[in-house]
Amino acid sequence: MGTVISADRFVANKQYFHQGWLQARRSGVTATQVAKAATKAGFEQAVIDYIDDTQIPDNPYMAFGRDYEPVIARTVHTKFGILPNEWLISAANHPHHLATPDGLSPDHTMIAEIKTTGKDWADGVIPIQYRRQVQWQLHVTGAERCLFAWMKRIEVDGVFAPAWFEPESLWMERDEGMIEVLRDTAEELWGKVNHG
Repeated sequence: MGTVISADRFVANKQYFHQGWLQARRSGVTATQVAKAATKAGFEQAVIDYIDDTQIPDNPYMAFGRDYEPVIARTVHTKFGILPNEWLISAANHPHHLATPDGLSPDHTMIAEIKTTGKDWADGVIPIQYRRQVQWQLHVTGAERCLFAWMKRIEVDGVFAPAWFEPESLWMERDEGMIEVLRDTAEELWGKVNHG
C-alpha cells in the first residue's frame, strides 16, 4: 500500500473537462456504482443506471454541497495536508476500477471523502453506502487510510446553512474484507453491463 500513483492512472479531470470525466466514468465501475451494487436491488439499479445515464435534476441539497464541499476541502488541506482532488483515477491492475476521491495526499498514502448532510455522524456510525465508497477509493488508489469529513446543514429562514464553523471528521482504515467483496461485486456488475 501507499505507492505513488503513476501519471497514466489519472484518467480525466472533473473540474477542467467535466464532460470527458463523465464519459470516462462509463469506462469502468466507480465508487458510487459499486456501493449501490452491493445489494440485490441496488445491483439491478446500477445496471439500469449504465443504460440510462440521465443526470439527477439540480436541487437545494446538491447546491449546498457544491457551495460547501470546497470549504470543507480547504479545512482538510489546512489541518491534514490532504490536497483537493478532481481526478478520476484507475486502479493499478484493474483499469476499469475507477474512483474520484475528494482529496489525495501528496504521497498518495491518504485520501479524503467529503460529504454534506442533514445528520451528524459524531458517533462514528457512517452509513454503509459511504463506507463502501471509501473502501473502493482506498482499493483504487492504494491509499492506507481515508479522512472522512462532513458538514451538517440546517435550514434557516428557508435557506440551507452550515450547522458548525468547521466540519467534523474521522479516520477510516482499510477493510480488506470489504474491499474483496466490492471487487467481486464490481466484476459481476462490469460483466453484466458489457455482456448482458
